[in-house]
Amino acid sequence: SNIVWVYSSLLLQKLSSASMRGRVFGVDYALAMLSESASALLAGVLQDDAGLSAAQVSLIMAIVALVTLVMWGVFFSREWKAMHTNRSNI
Repeated sequence: SNIVWVYSSLLLQKLSSASMRGRVFGVDYALAMLSESASALLAGVLQDDAGLSAAQVSLIMAIVALVTLVMWGVFFSREWKAMHTNRSNI
């Protein structure tokens, strides 16, 4: 996951203007910290209140991550196709 963050940070740096770069990285870091704390909170609630084991919570988190990956892949492939279609029409 650290490698993904390095590559995404590189893309953010290349794709954002210099005047907005600090704001963009601030939002990126804030969302990363929010997702870390939310997943830790959810894991605690699932173990303490729902009575799930650590293995069950890990499986749930893995499924959520896989669903997120698939959704991102679908979105990215559509954007990629649209971007390349627009370039070929120019």
